[in-house]
Amino acid sequence: MRRSLALLVLAGVIPIVALGGTFGALTLRSEREAVAARGRTDANLAAALVSQTLRSNVAAVEMVAQSPALDGAAPDVARFATLARRILANQQDWHAIVLADAEGRVLFSTAPVGAAATPLAVLDATALRRLRDRGEPQIGTFSIASDGARVFPVAAPVGRAGQVRYVVAALLPAARLERLLRVEPLAPGWTASIITPAGAALMVPRDAAPLIHTDPRPVELWMPVNGARWSIRITAPAQAFLVPVRRAVLLLLAAAALCILLLALLARLLAVELRQQRRRDASELQRQRMETLGRLTGGVAHDFNNLLTPIMISLEQLRRHAGDAASTRHVDVAMAGAERARLLVSRLLAFSRQQQLSPEPVELAGLVDGLMDLIEKSLTPAITMTVAVAAELCAAEADRGQLELAILNLVINARDAMPDGGALRLSVARAEPRHTAGLAAGDYVAITVSDTGSGMDAATVARAVDPFFTTKPIGKGTGLGLSMVDGFASQSGGAFVLESEPGRGTSARIVLPCSAGPAVATPLAAAAGGMSALTILLVDDDLRVRRATAEVLAEAGHAVVEAADVDEALALLATREPVDVVVTDFIMPGRSGAELIEQIRAEWPRVAVLMVTGHVEDDGVLPDGVELLRKPYRGATLLAAVEQTVRQRGS
Repeated sequence: MRRSLALLVLAGVIPIVALGGTFGALTLRSEREAVAARGRTDANLAAALVSQTLRSNVAAVEMVAQSPALDGAAPDVARFATLARRILANQQDWHAIVLADAEGRVLFSTAPVGAAATPLAVLDATALRRLRDRGEPQIGTFSIASDGARVFPVAAPVGRAGQVRYVVAALLPAARLERLLRVEPLAPGWTASIITPAGAALMVPRDAAPLIHTDPRPVELWMPVNGARWSIRITAPAQAFLVPVRRAVLLLLAAAALCILLLALLARLLAVELRQQRRRDASELQRQRMETLGRLTGGVAHDFNNLLTPIMISLEQLRRHAGDAASTRHVDVAMAGAERARLLVSRLLAFSRQQQLSPEPVELAGLVDGLMDLIEKSLTPAITMTVAVAAELCAAEADRGQLELAILNLVINARDAMPDGGALRLSVARAEPRHTAGLAAGDYVAITVSDTGSGMDAATVARAVDPFFTTKPIGKGTGLGLSMVDGFASQSGGAFVLESEPGRGTSARIVLPCSAGPAVATPLAAAAGGMSALTILLVDDDLRVRRATAEVLAEAGHAVVEAADVDEALALLATREPVDVVVTDFIMPGRSGAELIEQIRAEWPRVAVLMVTGHVEDDGVLPDGVELLRKPYRGATLLAAVEQTVRQRGS
């Protein structure tokens, strides 16, 4: 079962792990694509805005380069200076304007003398050469002005017929570009940068750490700026897509934990169900085994009772005619053996729940009192016995004879468990609720036999009521005592409860239902005698039983007519003198004794009928209102039953 449960758990966990991994990978990929899409959008927007701003600045510088002061053979520096100062007055964020010749020699500059950052100073030689060779405006790299502001140069050529004569350059603030990078709000941890050929020149926010060094897996999106050799770089930290992924993973882990918890609960419920199913299967197997064994036992009991009947009758006849004490002693020994065989058959039927019981209200105090003499003779002197019978007990609904036999079996088992002596207690009381679990609702009474013997372990207790299981040495026990008690209790509508621990003794309890009627006195055996001679039709298919029974009846003075089956019996009833009593077996080849009785009631209603049977699985198949005698029986019992049958018919 453990292996099955482990496979079940693995079968549930593996798909969860696989699903979690797949979900995590897909979520990571989706988040990365979402971050990349957002970065591309921001980079496109920033690149477009920066490019537009640069074009405006380049156009403004080109307009300055088209000043009439620069049209002559020699530049009108004074006039250009006036223009430059006016421009700076209107464009207050411009830092400086410079006029230089084609070689880069400054002709005029608004920058303070000795300033480190001038338009031409920050315009590298490569850009100046490109401007001179191509005649196209150039944008330089970023630098820091004297006031601490970040600036960048824009230079435009002045020339005729493709010949560059002068260069006009302006030093423009980078703050405007920085504002453009902030047009689209950046998420925490994101940065936007302008990258020039010299490297990263402008970053928003300014205090952002370079993620390329602190984050091993940043997301970077690049977009070139038209009109300049610049690029816009949007950098997103790995956290930007890891945080949603972590949240999704945590959610998945929570769901997986819940699934595993539910799976564990399911596995537990399944384990409980499997244990219960095993118990049900074991119970059903035990029931089928007992049913099969019961059918086998029933057949054996029927044949065995047929064998015992002539043996017991013949032994009884021999004892009656024995001429000496030695013969009588031998007959008594044989009779004792036959009686033990009868008792063994009775036990077989009891443990298979096929014993024919005659339940009646039994007053338990009187029953125990009547058994005390026999119980005390069964015990050794080293065993002390106490009896406790509760007051105002209900009468038990049970077969008196079988109950006496069950109590004696428990007492003998207790005695055998205490070979060196001990204490034995026989108690009768109301059954506790824990002892009536599984029984129908109602009142119950318990007969308990407890001892201080060696006790039994749990494995032995579990097998104690199995047929033929015994802990006694070979030849000391049949293994049917507790089986008989358990079968009798179950067949009576009660239960048998066995509790034991090694070294602490055993408690055996018979739980029986309370009777609704008053207790009846112990029946006295009817005396046979004083009956006039009768004509008796004896019907039995077993020749030995029929001959032995006929001999007993004939010795009692009755005229006996024998028949081997139902057809022969009906023929004799129809052709000979009237018959007083019909003694018939129940189970016979062909037609049964029940069919014979049915026809007798229809055609000869005044004829008394006594039915004899060795065993039937259900008393419900027996005809109603017919006296019944069970095999094996003795001669005196047979004669008493015949007399009772005639008396019942006469009344």
